[in-house]
Amino acid sequence: MAVLTTGYVVQSSADRHRRLRHALAVIGLSTGLILGVIAVDVYLDRRLAIVLGLLYPAALIAVFTLRGEAVRNPAFQKALTGCLAIMTLTGLFAYLLGANAWRGLILRSGSEVTAVVRAERIEKSNRGAVSRSYALTTPDGTPVPGGDLRPDTARFRPGYVITVRMDPTGRVAPELPGEADSPAPLLGFLTLNAVLDGIILWSVRRPTDRRGT
Repeated sequence: MAVLTTGYVVQSSADRHRRLRHALAVIGLSTGLILGVIAVDVYLDRRLAIVLGLLYPAALIAVFTLRGEAVRNPAFQKALTGCLAIMTLTGLFAYLLGANAWRGLILRSGSEVTAVVRAERIEKSNRGAVSRSYALTTPDGTPVPGGDLRPDTARFRPGYVITVRMDPTGRVAPELPGEADSPAPLLGFLTLNAVLDGIILWSVRRPTDRRGT
């Protein structure tokens, strides 16, 4: 059992193991929820994924407020609201990057085809941001599966002939080969998950007696 001495806590082996098990359970919950929302986004519908994504902050609040004081780092407890906000934002960006990474992995197993740009669509948001998408067909006029191409920076005009990576089943939209093969989304997703895991591990850490007594 934990014993208070000079403002620090001496932890027994059982206490440390209990805290570690709790942290690993929370890490599993966090990662599982994010991956689940990503799967819904990729295979079903982004709007449904966003709705389900609201479960993530709700789960964090439940985990860190319903558990007893013994499982929390006192410093984490004092900054609980801020930590939950940081974790929620980190989880959001992890979801966005993870969804892009998942689509990239699907496209890597797809095929490269020659496509003709048939139309350019320009959309403006209320904040003035402009996004472009391109309707594509194969040279014989068959629509490219997966919907419109939404390149990051490249611009095309109707009639351009380009090479794209596509998923024959149409589960994800086609992308330019360089964008589909980019490791950046996957690396970003893994980095943000590592940040979340670090916060969770820190949340259950108790300060120990510096004298080791």
